[in-house]
Amino acid sequence: GLSEFEHTELDPELNRNILWSMHELTTSQQLYAEGRIMRHCVGSYTRECAERDKSVWSLRALDLDAAKENQIEEHVLTIEVYPKKRTIVQFAGKCNLKPDSREHTIRQRHTDRIYLHLLRQSPAFMRMWMEREGLSRG
Repeated sequence: GLSEFEHTELDPELNRNILWSMHELTTSQQLYAEGRIMRHCVGSYTRECAERDKSVWSLRALDLDAAKENQIEEHVLTIEVYPKKRTIVQFAGKCNLKPDSREHTIRQRHTDRIYLHLLRQSPAFMRMWMEREGLSRG
């Protein structure tokens, strides 16, 4: 019952056109891959997703100004939704970082600066998707 989402915007800090996209993870392979990439436990949600008790989404960012051979779609945020209630119950970045977490400064030395910037920007694009889909936060 939820739709995928795309939005392109010029990021003034990076001075790059970024394509933000939201993708539903519908197979166990996609869930496990997201878990490996993001270094969290989303791969364990296979049964709940198959039964439609949960829906898991991946918010990604793509630098449209990079040469095609250098374009890498960055996984920024994983979002868990209860579809029956149309409610987002949790979301997390890599290693379970939150977009507004103070841990950014602690982990900054070990985490890519551009990724942390994208993570801080991610709530705006998550809200756009939530408004379009009529979702609330639980």
